[in-house]
Amino acid sequence: MQQFTKSVIVSELLQVKSLHLELVCGKRYIHREITSPSVNRPGLALCGHMDLFRANSIQVFGRGEYAFCTKQKQAALKAHIIKMLAKGNVPCIIMAADLDPMPAIKKACLASDVPVLKTTMESSAFVAAFSRFLDEKLSPVTHLHGVLLNVSGSGVLIKGEAGIGKSECALELIKRGHILVADDMVEVQKRWGRYLVGSCPEMLRHYMEVRGLGILDVELLFGVQSTMDETSIDMVVELTPPVKSIDRLGVEQKTTEILGVEIPTLSIPVTPGRNLAVLLEVAVLNQQLKQQGIFTAQQFSQKILNRTTKVKKNDTKA
Repeated sequence: MQQFTKSVIVSELLQVKSLHLELVCGKRYIHREITSPSVNRPGLALCGHMDLFRANSIQVFGRGEYAFCTKQKQAALKAHIIKMLAKGNVPCIIMAADLDPMPAIKKACLASDVPVLKTTMESSAFVAAFSRFLDEKLSPVTHLHGVLLNVSGSGVLIKGEAGIGKSECALELIKRGHILVADDMVEVQKRWGRYLVGSCPEMLRHYMEVRGLGILDVELLFGVQSTMDETSIDMVVELTPPVKSIDRLGVEQKTTEILGVEIPTLSIPVTPGRNLAVLLEVAVLNQQLKQQGIFTAQQFSQKILNRTTKVKKNDTKA
């Protein structure tokens, strides 16, 4: 599984209307690359204290930082900011609350080839919105072979060997009212470091390839409600050839690691006469029960264990 990260150019930030950004100075340097999804408030770095300074993050100056800068000697402030910018690869400095950077800040940034931007948003609101934007743009991404659907509100990634019936199963689920996200190629991104979101590459969106039928436009066939752009990935279902050994009770809890996140996984053997769509629907509902703390297989297994223990005790007494 190949993993890659995206990047953003500073100039692209100016096109994001929701961030309310404008360029203050350093137009020659707005092609600097942003690779870190974190945003930093410089704090102690303005005093020259560089320990634990996030040197590769965008630096945001709020009202607090600005008030501190106004009380410092401009020559010393300029020296500290130059030292701060030389520490790593700061893409840009952003002034919040529509604050105009003082000359010392401008001179330090221009001397370090770093552009200065400003926003009308208050620092706390801007950092929250900007962090979400960077997380979507810069989080790790990978591509997986399979079919992704939203089934009863849960994102289900169907995997399996070529020709085993993934698309046919997905087609039956769509007919039953569930929603297609991606067929054949699924783009997976880790959001906020905690959960996975799957989507479809633009060229393949709304299309399915079914053996014997060819390429189908699902949106035209079943309506706009039959597709969606993205969904969280809550479960992986692996369609497998018939196997001799299988967990009949379903006590085992398997997982699949994708981008460092463990996703609950279920294997369903494909045999003639099995209605895979119905089995997958029930599997999703059962997984939703598990998330609510109701694990039917374990409860049943525990009942058998308790009954067996009770019988043994009675036999011992006899």
